[in-house]
Amino acid sequence: MRYTWEDNIKLRLTDRRKLMLAVERLLARGVPEELIPIRLAHAFYVDMDELNSVLESMRESSKATEQPAQSGYRAVA
Repeated sequence: MRYTWEDNIKLRLTDRRKLMLAVERLLARGVPEELIPIRLAHAFYVDMDELNSVLESMRESSKATEQPAQSGYRAVA
C-alpha cells in the first residue's frame, strides 16, 4: 500500500474553544492532566501557549467549584 505525503499531515489545534473541548473530553475519559499535552501533540499541531492557558483556566475554575461558598459567619464549637 502506498502513502502520499498528504496522509501524514496533522490538523492544527489552535482555537481556544476547540482546545477546551479536547481537554474536557480527555479529562472525561480519565486522562491525567500531565498527559494531555502529550496525547494532543501526537494527533495535532498544538499551540502550546494556548493549551497551557486553557489548562490553567480549567484548574482555576475547578478550584472555584470545589471550595464551598464562605458566609460571613464563623463556626462556633
